[in-house]
Amino acid sequence: MRKYISMCMLLILLTSTTVVLAIPVNDISQAKEHNPKITIVDPVKGIAKAEFIHYEKKNAATNSIVPGSGTCWSTFATWNNDIPVSYVINPTNNRGLSSSFVTSTISTSAETWDAATNKELFGTYSTNTRVKYGRLDGNNVIAFGKASPGTIAVTTTWFITASRQIIEFDMKFNTYYKWGDAVSNMMDLQNIATHELGHGVGLDDIYSGSCSDVTMYGYGSLGETDKRTLEQADINGLLSLYPN
Repeated sequence: MRKYISMCMLLILLTSTTVVLAIPVNDISQAKEHNPKITIVDPVKGIAKAEFIHYEKKNAATNSIVPGSGTCWSTFATWNNDIPVSYVINPTNNRGLSSSFVTSTISTSAETWDAATNKELFGTYSTNTRVKYGRLDGNNVIAFGKASPGTIAVTTTWFITASRQIIEFDMKFNTYYKWGDAVSNMMDLQNIATHELGHGVGLDDIYSGSCSDVTMYGYGSLGETDKRTLEQADINGLLSLYPN
């Protein structure tokens, strides 16, 4: 994993404790394509947020970085024992997807992670058409919303810098794209949701070209469904955070 001294020094000053993060934090003002955007949101309580952007892959060469924690997996934070985690789905969208399809698909993606460990990570979910992405409000929100072309989805995870304890996550699927169920010219909702929920439980993006088959690979594409299921590397990363 790469460490950046300047950011570590900043976090030490803000929290008065030694901070070790497993995510690249060299630039807190603007996200690089291979780095989450890190922002300190409460320096007194030592709360930061990491914004993970899932980019569309368009026949570009893959830049390779070394995964931070193991072969083809990397972690950045954990819920520790604060599981299972409930979440709220806002199924409102401009793509004609029914509420039942959205909720059942996201629930299936959450169960994919649960099935990989004997601990229940994701608990009950509810629906609420008023909740919105991007607010630290006590709700783990999954919703649709606008984002720039090329950005498939974004997950924001709030965490305590000193302990790397996750306290909340929000997820947004970009309405720029058409969404569906294994359709070649659409983004597959289950595929992308499974990847994004990996961030929700503390896994980092992976960009090594040799790891392009894992669920936490940081690129996605139209019609892709490979991320619906987990590879052994994804499971290894998950079990490093939530051992059986």
